[in-house]
Amino acid sequence: MSKYLASKNVIITGASSGIGRACAVSISKAGARVHLIGRNESTLLEAKADLYGSGHFIHVKDLSSTDMVSELVSSIVSLHGQITGFIHSAGFQITKPSRSMKSHEYIDLYQTNAVSAFDIVKELSKSKRFDPAGSSVVFISSIMSILANPGLAGYCASKAALVAGAKVLALELAPKKVRVNCISPGFIEDTKMMNQLSDHLSDDELSRLKQGYPLGLGTSQDVASLCLFLLSDESRWITGQNIVIDGGYTAR
Repeated sequence: MSKYLASKNVIITGASSGIGRACAVSISKAGARVHLIGRNESTLLEAKADLYGSGHFIHVKDLSSTDMVSELVSSIVSLHGQITGFIHSAGFQITKPSRSMKSHEYIDLYQTNAVSAFDIVKELSKSKRFDPAGSSVVFISSIMSILANPGLAGYCASKAALVAGAKVLALELAPKKVRVNCISPGFIEDTKMMNQLSDHLSDDELSRLKQGYPLGLGTSQDVASLCLFLLSDESRWITGQNIVIDGGYTAR
């Protein structure tokens, strides 16, 4: 895998923490030049400091804005070369009953969690931006794309949009040798989202949650390892899929 990614350019959104940060470290270790996108400069710099090798760059961008994507992608490609991998890990969650959700909250969830990913792929799809030898796109979805939980209508819908969109993009981009897949993790214990959830659960509730996972809760590194596989040529015949990684939670 490391030989395949040596000196390749990989873009990662949500790269300052959690799954995105773990992906950045693993992919840099595999030899790639990593472009880290996030909203907070200080945390991006901290993430960059963890990377292996050199030639990595941070891009402080808020993906809730639709105006910056074209300029950002154009700049990265023109300055650093064609893109071999793109991982969309940016996302957030609103926990609120549907009766209390506002229209702008649904729009904000969709923009960051899904639309920004589609916009970046659209810009990368323009002439000579993807690596003609083959490229891979990975959307970080969630098991909430196939399950349901009260209070998560907007979040579940936005993650399901990634899964559906990936299938279409996989068909559209296959002639360009671009593969598009989703990864749907269960609860990951070392993420900001899990920390926020833990603050609202009692010890008993948290214990019951963990008991639902036959292999226990996962880590960001578990997801990063799967991302690395999907970016490598070891997965050259996998596209249009939603790969669930949840320690057996959905097998029950």
